[in-house]
Amino acid sequence: MTIRDYPWEPSYATSDIRDDGKQVDVLHDFYIPALSRATRYDRVAGYFSSSSLAAASQGFSRFIENGGEARFVVGMQLDPDDAAAILQGDEQRASQAMLAELASSQQWPSAMRHGVELLAWMVANGYLSLRVGLRVHAKDGSPQPLDYAQDGYLHEKWAILGDGQDELYISGSLNESRTALAINAENINVHPSWEDWGRKAIPQKHRNFKALWQGNHPAIRTFSLPEAVEAELVKIARNAGSLREIDGTPMATHTKQVREKDELTPSFAERLRFALLRLAPLLPGGERVAIETTPIEPWPHQRFVANRLLETYPRNHLLCDEVGLGKTIEAGLAFRALWLSGRASTIRVFAPASLTSQWLVEMAEKFYLSFVRRTSRKGRWERIDLLDGEPMQGQGQMFDAPLEIISTGLVINRHGGRLLANLPETDLVLVDEAHKARRQTPDNQTVMPRFNKLYQELQGALYGKSRTLLLATATPMQLNRVEAFDLLKLMPSAGAVQFSEDLCEIFYRVRDKLIHQEPMAHYEGEWLCRYLNNVRSSSPEQWHFVNEHVLSPFGKTGLEDFTDRSLEPMIWDEVQPALSLLAPLGRSMLRHTRSLLRAYQREGLLNANLAWREVAPSIIPLGGIERDVYDQLQEYCADLASHMAANMEEGRQRAAIGFYLSFLRLRFASSFHALHCSLKRRLDKIQQTLDHKAQQVATSDGSREELEELRDDEVEGLVLKHRTESDLTWEQGAVSRLIATMDKLPATPRKMRQLLEHIDQRRINSSDRVRQLVLFTRYTDTMEYLHEELRRRLPGCPIGTFSGAGGTLRRAGEFQPERMDRTTIKQRFVAGNIDILLCTDAAAEGLNLQSADLLINFDLPWNPMMLEQRIGRIDRIGQHHTQIQVLNYLYQGSVEEVVYSRLVKRFREALTVSGELQFSLLPIQPEDFEDYAKAEGEEGKIDEEELFRRAQEHAKRIQERQQLTEFKAEEQKAAYEHLEAQQRREPLPVSLESIWRIISESAYLKALGGGVESFAQGDAFRLVDVPGVPRDTLLTTSRELFEHGLGAEDRRRLHFATYGDPVFEKLLDYMLQPFEAVLAAWQTRKPLSALQLGGQRWTTADDLLESELPEGGEIELVARAQRLPGRQDDRVGRQQKVMLDAAAASLAEQKLKPTPDTPNNQIAELDRFRADVNQRHGQRVHLKFDAPDRNGMLALKDTLLWPVREKAAGLQVDADPLLLSATRDVIYRQLGDMKKDSRTGHEVAKRLRESAASMS
Repeated sequence: MTIRDYPWEPSYATSDIRDDGKQVDVLHDFYIPALSRATRYDRVAGYFSSSSLAAASQGFSRFIENGGEARFVVGMQLDPDDAAAILQGDEQRASQAMLAELASSQQWPSAMRHGVELLAWMVANGYLSLRVGLRVHAKDGSPQPLDYAQDGYLHEKWAILGDGQDELYISGSLNESRTALAINAENINVHPSWEDWGRKAIPQKHRNFKALWQGNHPAIRTFSLPEAVEAELVKIARNAGSLREIDGTPMATHTKQVREKDELTPSFAERLRFALLRLAPLLPGGERVAIETTPIEPWPHQRFVANRLLETYPRNHLLCDEVGLGKTIEAGLAFRALWLSGRASTIRVFAPASLTSQWLVEMAEKFYLSFVRRTSRKGRWERIDLLDGEPMQGQGQMFDAPLEIISTGLVINRHGGRLLANLPETDLVLVDEAHKARRQTPDNQTVMPRFNKLYQELQGALYGKSRTLLLATATPMQLNRVEAFDLLKLMPSAGAVQFSEDLCEIFYRVRDKLIHQEPMAHYEGEWLCRYLNNVRSSSPEQWHFVNEHVLSPFGKTGLEDFTDRSLEPMIWDEVQPALSLLAPLGRSMLRHTRSLLRAYQREGLLNANLAWREVAPSIIPLGGIERDVYDQLQEYCADLASHMAANMEEGRQRAAIGFYLSFLRLRFASSFHALHCSLKRRLDKIQQTLDHKAQQVATSDGSREELEELRDDEVEGLVLKHRTESDLTWEQGAVSRLIATMDKLPATPRKMRQLLEHIDQRRINSSDRVRQLVLFTRYTDTMEYLHEELRRRLPGCPIGTFSGAGGTLRRAGEFQPERMDRTTIKQRFVAGNIDILLCTDAAAEGLNLQSADLLINFDLPWNPMMLEQRIGRIDRIGQHHTQIQVLNYLYQGSVEEVVYSRLVKRFREALTVSGELQFSLLPIQPEDFEDYAKAEGEEGKIDEEELFRRAQEHAKRIQERQQLTEFKAEEQKAAYEHLEAQQRREPLPVSLESIWRIISESAYLKALGGGVESFAQGDAFRLVDVPGVPRDTLLTTSRELFEHGLGAEDRRRLHFATYGDPVFEKLLDYMLQPFEAVLAAWQTRKPLSALQLGGQRWTTADDLLESELPEGGEIELVARAQRLPGRQDDRVGRQQKVMLDAAAASLAEQKLKPTPDTPNNQIAELDRFRADVNQRHGQRVHLKFDAPDRNGMLALKDTLLWPVREKAAGLQVDADPLLLSATRDVIYRQLGDMKKDSRTGHEVAKRLRESAASMS
């Protein structure tokens, strides 16, 4: 039966008379026929009341025959105080109000009781999901009565029913009062999807329902059914007798199903297998289960990083893989393993606002982790529904969820300190884009460092409140050398050198001598030996990895002789890999480049293709009206900057004006449409400001970090505050004139014509269909403009879009695009059902689009890293083509053309950088783009030669930084192969193969009507009559099938059979209902050694599957000692820094003048002393000093890098030239940070002793 095959009436009303003379019965004439044919039922009901719920249940007795799935949004009528409290996350008040409606059910009229029992049974068995809605004012969000209409919104009652092909939209009275229920009175209108009105109305209603369901509707805030209310509904269902419709019609089908199911139960052996499946992550090796059962196949280096994070947990690390190699994958694998195994119960990710959505989607899609995303201090959150992949919103307190993704913008604004003051201790914190936490003047190392707000909060709050801190950045090699060492100060695994950039420099200076085969002084060899022994004690896992998997036998012996017997290796080259991996950065940094993937490819060790890329500029001339627009825009920017400079308040808006002007230039480079939209909105905001109606946008300190967190519409409102009326009137005229010039532009700009030419070259047989391509743009306005233009010119071409707002697909020949989630868009594209996919940068993380061989950058970002993110969508392992092409659209003479075309050519001709310098990783910073883009005469403007000079300087730094952590790709590959071979020998509790066997060989699931179905890419198991799972849902363990999907015509749901997937979880819970101890053990997540029954013990599913199992008994869960994450120990690093500062204080007291002088003059005597020590026999001097915690330092003396002894008057250290060099740098920075009249030996010593005390 289908919806289309039934003769629906245009309307059904209780007062109507049918053709046979009988009164219309809405239940039997409409609801039962409709729900007998439907598999989907979305309804916006009235109030959460017993009568309303009963009325909404009509037809449910037939709905479950098709494995139907229903979603209802029901309203609540509350007093304002209760509503306000609920909106702030007070679930208890919501529960109390709703439970009151369900009280005294035994006294209800029979129709009401029947209806509520039927609805409760649907909820209890997973056929119906409920969300509760509160009416709020659409503008200010204040609570309002449900029938409030003064803001223009009406709370309507309507529903959509569908069978997967066709749909019915119903509206009308949908009467739900107690009186109407008693007489079954209702009036509804019916609009089928195959008729004109329904065809137009239904897509809009789907959007409305989606907004309601996800909590995005401006006038209705929805939240999940409170647990207490759901439990009461389950209780009502459990106590119900035979289920009936409101008029008493029995649910015969249900009775039959219950009787048949009562006769079927899983065997004890089956349940035992599912028990091991349930508890596998808690068994020995269970963390690897979490990694090996994801729907993605991790690359070898990703497995290594995840396993390293697990082996060393809770140690801090730097995650520094090159762009496109999957830092989020590595982090997600570790998160999933720690979460499922119970080792981590709280995980928080701090990321720039623009990346929080990408993190949210990646964690949900690839690792089935239900994070909540927060970008506002007001408690609003968003998460991904793991069942259908759709985003949902809600309200709650900050830090009240165990898994959170939080915008760093909330940390760096003026309230950031107060926010993090409430941060609870967290098992694991990850900070993305960690290179943005930095000192303000990294090139000036003659003064004490001053750090930006993000670094201050990272060091002051996150470091202290996280058991494990992960810092993710793809650009550690583009940092100034000292900035990399600043991040190291947050890594206790760095041991003695953790808190001192000077000690890090000593290591690399000594190591570089060995690399360049220069003679090493005796004291340098002794120091290096002490350093390596410090590594062995503070980083045992890294030491073991280097010894067992990296060094050759000669290298291993050489390292052992040097550290244990102070014998220099005969061949230092054999020890070189250890000197990289045991270096200060190597101990904490996990970094890989594409060279490693190429090394795997050369030996055929990648199980998929890795294409070669060709990146080419497509230069577009700028002339005529288009040139006039550019010139006029530059004039407006220069004049606005001049006006602002003349009226600026203490320079507070300097950063904001620069940011706004760069924004306009980027909009121009994107499309004339995008610029026109921005200018129109700017003009509106200027007028609103003049009318005193604008909401002003201002940052607390004009910081770059805060500006980057703003939405586009907020950027368009910058620098309007504190402007004079005449100034605003001038800008109003300038913007109006620019818009007037833009109105003269040709209908098809040159860039659009270029795109159409490239598309024409890819047409298939002169049709509208084209060979697949992906197009990226920075802005949604541009994407929507391109979509409309291409839709009009290529009506037969299927075109998809993907942006921060989600995805759409306009099928060939259709006018209206269809909304789709991220996973479906990806599957449709990879399956070849989309020819052109238009994306904004919201898609530049996590979408795998490897079926396309062409990527067009319609505009270019001013951050080369973002460009690499874009290219990485098609340049991936598994790319279908051997070569891919990237076309970059560039206006001739623009900043993008200079950087991405001319500078690239000059670099290829004139610059050689060790390692692989990819085109997209051109060493240009966003600030360089901004300075070159400025108009002539604008402050800070640079020319092309200065731009190239800066790029050369950046490249030089990259080269130097690469040498800090050099670990050759071939050596990495060999080490990882050795390590993987060892791990493969270790048994895995459960694998994807054993999961498939347990499900597909289940006699019980087959008896229910389920079975295996085969597809081109793999097999799936069809589930039938599993409570809470829609009928004919498919489960698979085939990564290839899950990646490709079932095909455009098969609308069944396909789920991956792994931990966290809602269908898989419901299946496990259903199969294990009698095994309460197993389910309880999973909830507590305590580690287990084995499952035991009688004399048999099992630790792996493979053993269990091959065993002859008993028919009954009591399962014993064998406990395992739990490793509790403790606080990382940074005492060695602290005491070493205390010793350095205290020794420097002693030297300052002795060698600096007692009268003020310049830093160079003050340090001159100390330099003479150092030179004298260096020339004397023994090259050492006994230096006495005092420490704030003398006993603490003596307790750790064997781990310090210079021997410390106790003396009567304090402590003494044998200071060699290395220590004297480090103390000299400490003193010099302190001098540079002091006022001229305070630069005395006594004052310097005082400050250094204060520094030592604070560190101690």
